[in-house]
Amino acid sequence: MLYFYSTRFFANVQPLFRGFYLADRCHLTERSTVMTVCGITAEYNPFHTGHLHHIAETRRSLGENAVIVCVMSGNFVQRGDFAVLDKYTRAEMAVRCGADLVVELPLAAALSSAEGFAKGAVQTLHALGCGTVSFGAETADTNLLLQAAELLNSLPMKGESGSPHLSYAARRQEELSKVNKQAAVLLDNPNNTLAVEYCRFLLPLEMRPLAVRRQGAAHDACAPHSGFASASLLRAHLRDGDFAFCAPFLPPAARAVWKKAADCGEAPVALPEDTLLALLRTALYQGKLHTGSADGFDERLRKAVYTAHSFSDAVEKARTRRFPAARVRRALLRAVLGVEADAPVSPAYLRVLALGVRGRAALRQAALPVIVKPATEKRLPANLQAALCRDAFADDLFALALPDPERRIGGGHFRKTPFCLR
Repeated sequence: MLYFYSTRFFANVQPLFRGFYLADRCHLTERSTVMTVCGITAEYNPFHTGHLHHIAETRRSLGENAVIVCVMSGNFVQRGDFAVLDKYTRAEMAVRCGADLVVELPLAAALSSAEGFAKGAVQTLHALGCGTVSFGAETADTNLLLQAAELLNSLPMKGESGSPHLSYAARRQEELSKVNKQAAVLLDNPNNTLAVEYCRFLLPLEMRPLAVRRQGAAHDACAPHSGFASASLLRAHLRDGDFAFCAPFLPPAARAVWKKAADCGEAPVALPEDTLLALLRTALYQGKLHTGSADGFDERLRKAVYTAHSFSDAVEKARTRRFPAARVRRALLRAVLGVEADAPVSPAYLRVLALGVRGRAALRQAALPVIVKPATEKRLPANLQAALCRDAFADDLFALALPDPERRIGGGHFRKTPFCLR
């Protein structure tokens, strides 16, 4: 057996692939002298030409030898939805298109607000030795993003003040505008909002931000622009079976991966409405449909689930200006998956989804247990088993949404292994 050494613990690590093992020891303080490692947070749902541009611009800024490490949402994404394609296949797209390593974002972080999503992502990248975090934003002014982050860190984080009819995010923006209007305007855009949140959590870890200006279609744009299309537009066409529309906006390698998955009945994935509603009704009657919110949100969720005829109908019944649809969807999926309101978004282990040659070197710097073959995760410490079991359940639930009924059997979590580009 081989071991990682870190300042926090020893972790028993299994061989990654035939003929490849992790180095015996790697001290955390030696990271920066070994290589330039840059982290990217993404969902790649699906991987498109905008993502390809982001990776290329990151390498152009840091040098061709920079190792690009991605932390990616798994089978469930931040808007509170099933990904259009399973996590291992989306990670394969990324590595075939230039990423060196893709690891999974913790489930609790993937189904969190921008704040929890960013915190989990940055801490995961820090555990992999990333000194820089690259992200797409409408502004490339990192000084302004950092200024907004510092100001937000000084504001109350519970949203006690501000207009009560606004969402928590809108109230924070309202409070920020009283201090710095220019910084507050940044939060008008979802990508800038995430960029500021990344910066908030980069600051105490002394990691550097690298903002890449987004090109082409805006977030959730309903039409392509300048050779780029939004991921939401591509998902809609892929789920409608219109691959021809999407093809120009997917890199060739990503197109090939998608076509293979679609041909074997693994894509596109859509919400299993009836299954989700059944699980929500079960949670309701078991008293598990709660978020701990004191603003009437839980009561609204319970009423919506009780009167809805589908998952999407429950979302429509519960959403308001104060409770946006994304928050509702995340809360409902967390209830289905058993993700408690106080579940930690910080990683306790690193699940590898895909890697290339340089990605293997980055794993030698990992400060947490690394899972490559899911079948071996039962050997990890007992305190991690509840979260690992939840991961397995999440993957089995996702399998119920696959187009081919023959592929909906359980246990896929333990059969799949990462794509390895040799």
